[in-house]
Amino acid sequence: MKYRILLLFVFINTVLFAQVEKINSQLRFDSDSRLFYVWNDAKDAYDLRDTEYENSLIDIREIGSKSNGYIVITLVDDGKVRTYHGSIASYNIDEKGLSTWVIRSKNARGKLVLDPTKKTFTYSYESNEKRYVKIFIFNIKPEDSEQTE
Repeated sequence: MKYRILLLFVFINTVLFAQVEKINSQLRFDSDSRLFYVWNDAKDAYDLRDTEYENSLIDIREIGSKSNGYIVITLVDDGKVRTYHGSIASYNIDEKGLSTWVIRSKNARGKLVLDPTKKTFTYSYESNEKRYVKIFIFNIKPEDSEQTE
């Protein structure tokens, strides 16, 4: 009887610890520069508005699966900190290896795309009926920077 209880206890602990390990993953990417584009209706194209050489952090917290969790983008802009955040609504990886997270918050929607070959993150937000109006392209620092899983 004691053996069965001990075996059940070990089994439950193994399952619980395995799920904790599987459920929580957090990725942090550090960027030292970014480009800011805004859609121009007159030109029917995006205009480069700003090139910033300031620090940005992109945190992706996945809970349970890659399509559940939240994303926080923190950037310094002329000495002021701005934050964009939202819950992960969906996740997709295409044949080119581009990872795409769709983000939703209380009153906004955006899309974050990781291009590992170019080492960039593209954050598109403030959409109208046709397209996203504003885009940030973050250059990711080399692999030896802070990235945890």
